[in-house]
Amino acid sequence: MAGGQPVNGLTYGYGGLKLVRRSALREMGEAVDVLAALPGRIEFAQQTAGITRFNQSPFHAWKAGFRECAMLARGSEYGMADDDARRRVEAWTTSHSGEFAAYAAAGAREGVAFAREAVRAPQRFDHLNDPAWLRERFTAAHGDQAVAG
Repeated sequence: MAGGQPVNGLTYGYGGLKLVRRSALREMGEAVDVLAALPGRIEFAQQTAGITRFNQSPFHAWKAGFRECAMLARGSEYGMADDDARRRVEAWTTSHSGEFAAYAAAGAREGVAFAREAVRAPQRFDHLNDPAWLRERFTAAHGDQAVAG
């Protein structure tokens, strides 16, 4: 089921409720994008399951935009049309509603740039699952303000 975002008004799979068989989770191993790594067919429901409150701090808002747009810019592994991905990236990069929206937008822009850089070294995408690396990247670009959490 879809999740809504508090900074850009989008409602789609990001932050949505995922119902996954335990056996499928065992098969997928470590993955950056859980949906893309799951074996079998993915089904999407149109109902909204809730609002994903990732904008609890500048760091959390930035991290959400960075990770999501890095994956969107890399290209969908589960059949998302390029136009849909572009629209989502545009919404993220122009985030303006809600608390810390500017950090979400900055993270989105930086995530797109990261994806372009990582094309030559795809293993760099593993950093998207590394909390310490993400924190360091945020701090290097934005200082150590409100990195709590």
